[in-house]
Amino acid sequence: MLKIILKNEEVNSMLKEAQVYCKKLSVAILLICIVLFVVSYGGAASSESEKRYNLIIGGGGLGGTYFPLAGAIARVLTKELPNVNVSAQSTGAGIENIMLIERGEIELGLTQNDLAQYAYEKQYMFDEEYKRGQAIARLYPEVIQIFVRKNSGIQSINDIKGKRVSVGYAGSGMYANSTQIIDLFGLTDDIRAEQLDNVDAANRMKDGLIDVIFRTTSAPNAGLLELAFSVDIDVLSFSDEEIKKLKDKYPFFSEYTIPANTYQGQTAEVRTVSVHSVLICQKELDEELVYDITKTIWKQREQLVSMIAALKDMDPENPLLGVTIDVHPGAKKYYEEIGMWKK
Repeated sequence: MLKIILKNEEVNSMLKEAQVYCKKLSVAILLICIVLFVVSYGGAASSESEKRYNLIIGGGGLGGTYFPLAGAIARVLTKELPNVNVSAQSTGAGIENIMLIERGEIELGLTQNDLAQYAYEKQYMFDEEYKRGQAIARLYPEVIQIFVRKNSGIQSINDIKGKRVSVGYAGSGMYANSTQIIDLFGLTDDIRAEQLDNVDAANRMKDGLIDVIFRTTSAPNAGLLELAFSVDIDVLSFSDEEIKKLKDKYPFFSEYTIPANTYQGQTAEVRTVSVHSVLICQKELDEELVYDITKTIWKQREQLVSMIAALKDMDPENPLLGVTIDVHPGAKKYYEEIGMWKK
């Protein structure tokens, strides 16, 4: 058997070396633990302070204005806010966006200020109250335009008595606006109302089958421009008294002037009323997040206008024009900061 004999000096030397090694190993382990702790803590703090938001904004149909508008807002917010990613979703437009926000399926949505009011009050197309949506900003006017055939003899709203009138399809915001006006002026029983979509209404006017078309849309509107090239038209104007009557009854209406020659055959300016497209959001969204969204939309207004021409009518001096529903606290915070809170 092999025997290993070590002298006392050798044993002591080996023990000292082992102690030094253990001390170095302990220090190394301690340093590793400290580094891991700092990285872990720092990462947690960073993730907390840089919380990311993935949001969906409801637009409209692929052929309308709301879907590209939602896409433009989504691109700007995603580009300008490093912790926010926004995706645009095609929907049934204003009415459906209110319902999708209520169900928690989208966080942001485009609608009309009057539709939002109907949702709060369980009116027209809403069979229950929808109050989860709150306003961020008014974007642009959606103008009530009453097109008439030039040879129909119609020069004022009261002249539509006995005429064939397209009032929009049932359940639409356009239908609500047209029936509000018709009812207010006591014409409900005196017209031949037809519930038509935009394409059918234009085709029937071209064929001489209807005399009047109500539309709630931007001015000018591509479809109405095309109609004016095909048919000799005029656009009805309201008097001062009629506009006051409309605004007194429906506070979400605002006065609007369509410049002369906006449409072929419309040689005089038209005084009418408008509702407004509005950006709304879930009321539960974080206040600082909505503050950042609101601030970014107004700071990047020119960038948005370059994408969607209708946004040229965004008014930084009156950012909540026509809004009658609750405003999100985050948006209110921004408007108070810039001195534009007028509620």
